[in-house]
Amino acid sequence: MNNITHLSKMFESNIRLQIIASLYQGDLSYKKLKEICHCTDGNMATHLNKLIQNQFILKHKVIYNDKPLTTYHLTNFGKDEFQKYVAVLQKAIEPVTEEENTNHDQ
Repeated sequence: MNNITHLSKMFESNIRLQIIASLYQGDLSYKKLKEICHCTDGNMATHLNKLIQNQFILKHKVIYNDKPLTTYHLTNFGKDEFQKYVAVLQKAIEPVTEEENTNHDQ
């Protein structure tokens, strides 16, 4: 079985995992991420800041229709780390082949 303990600590939080998975599909606004994650402003800010500090996401602020709009973007590093995480999970749930079973029994 695969050991997932070497993966980034960013995936230990369900909220951060949801943010990363959501941004994997494309850029999203703060409002939309908050809606997806069902959390408070304080909780959301904490998780977003942690992801920014660890270079998983970038924050963009612009003025749109005379109002501030904050959007978030998954970095290439964030995408790579998420893909590694998904690959390890997929490997962990793959059925063990008979040959692998034989090798482990020896």
